[in-house]
Amino acid sequence: MFEVQDKGDKKLVFVKGEVNAQTGSELKKNILDIFNSANTVVLSFKGVVYMNSSGLREIIDLLKNANKTKKTLMLCEMTPDIREMFTFTGLDKVFKIYDTQAQALG
Repeated sequence: MFEVQDKGDKKLVFVKGEVNAQTGSELKKNILDIFNSANTVVLSFKGVVYMNSSGLREIIDLLKNANKTKKTLMLCEMTPDIREMFTFTGLDKVFKIYDTQAQALG
């Protein structure tokens, strides 16, 4: 469902497949664990084929938790459909979203 790479002080997480209520909740739990050892997590959506509103809610919960604990969550490499979901809901103004990994990793 996902793969993690160390990128210096950041963790790059490649999310794969579908992000829905079940997979989103598992993803959230794992990302929260990663935040115990990293201040910044970058989620790459390149391998995501589908995400519904339940999956989106889990990503929003992750951002809330990151903000509360002074951590940074960034998103990158979204498919046009997923990017549109973030734009349509106005979440593109709330999340740090980048076109490429390189931009997100700075």
